[in-house]
Amino acid sequence: MKISKLNLACMVAMFGLSAPSAYSAENTEGFTFNGYFRQGVLYSAENDFKDSDFIAQKETLGRLGLEYDNQTNIDLSYRWTYGDGRSLKIGAGVSDGLTAGDGSGFIEISGYTDTGVIFGGKRDYGKERYIWMTDFFYSDMSGTGIGVESMKVGSAIVNAAYISSQRDDYEYADDYDNVDNKMHAFNVSARYGVWDISATFKAMPDNWDISGKEWAETGYDLTVGYKMFNFFGLQGDGSSNTNIVVQAGKGLGAGQLLGGTITSYNAYRPGGLRFGEHEFEWGEGNDAISLLTQVEEGDVSYRALIFGGHAFENGLSIFPSFQAQYNDYDDGTYDYWASAMVRPVIGINSKMYLQGEIGYVYNNWNGDSYDQAKLTIAPTLMFPTWTGVNPEVRFLVSWVKNSWTTDPDDGQSANDVIVGIQTEASW
Repeated sequence: MKISKLNLACMVAMFGLSAPSAYSAENTEGFTFNGYFRQGVLYSAENDFKDSDFIAQKETLGRLGLEYDNQTNIDLSYRWTYGDGRSLKIGAGVSDGLTAGDGSGFIEISGYTDTGVIFGGKRDYGKERYIWMTDFFYSDMSGTGIGVESMKVGSAIVNAAYISSQRDDYEYADDYDNVDNKMHAFNVSARYGVWDISATFKAMPDNWDISGKEWAETGYDLTVGYKMFNFFGLQGDGSSNTNIVVQAGKGLGAGQLLGGTITSYNAYRPGGLRFGEHEFEWGEGNDAISLLTQVEEGDVSYRALIFGGHAFENGLSIFPSFQAQYNDYDDGTYDYWASAMVRPVIGINSKMYLQGEIGYVYNNWNGDSYDQAKLTIAPTLMFPTWTGVNPEVRFLVSWVKNSWTTDPDDGQSANDVIVGIQTEASW
């Protein structure tokens, strides 16, 4: 039976053997298998310890004990590296989960330019800015396109790309014209020392909804970040840091699209309170993906975030995040939200540590306000490996104020207690 080199490399990688060398000592090739998953179950005390469903928004209160959505990402790639410094990588991935996206397929080439990597195809782009305590990407410009990353221009590191994204999971697209159009996004970003800046211009011709209303066809957004290698002045062992980010956008850069393109993650993350999932309340055409691009040319949004971490000498580490967004709509209405959370972590031994989270969020929709809070305790087992992969198993108990799992109108408490377990690994 004849086996291709790619199939052989796949089998080699899956069975943990060494990938074969290519044609000479100077030219090499190899297979890479990367992935991520989190799987767990959460139960609601107010629901007689049955399924909790979604409890609150993890990006504002902290992810521990609120991650009802499971996710799996599998990424496969094959790389050819030549003795003259050129390289080619072909990658493909599959994803499963509410905000995981729907897979990728791309190439990456180095050597066409003196520095940087040229890419083409469908893949993540602009997702390096990340708050891991809340699973919050304050920029996500993923899609299909072409660009260059990590190109050195003077003392700066520059990225530039054209990205196309689409409401391709709009369930009514087959019945209506111009509701599944593509959005064009042109992004340029640069990192210079502790500063980084990103600017994106977007266009979406004939941006209609299912009623025939035409929304904004253009927009833009701007992100500026600054990193300090201390925690508000506290010096640590080298891991202490504070990140400050400010963003502003207009038109197709406002609401959920501030710092983003059309992705399932951007449809559900915190943004404007009139966005997100409203189909149950408002009817057909008001699901999160559909509402994502329903912005006016004059809509304006502002976002600010401060996050970081510090390790104390007694072994305690803390990781806080403060974030807020204000949306000023062209129809004269507004909404905003502000949240704060902190994750304390303390080691018990080399295989176990105790972590928890405290979070609070305040929401105001044109004068009507509501808030939520949560407290989570999570004893965590881990299995460190010599390669840096550290799978974890967590036992979770959360108290949630004004939980989405309860209905006070039916005589239930406004608060709930959630218990569960979760396993997470990245390799």
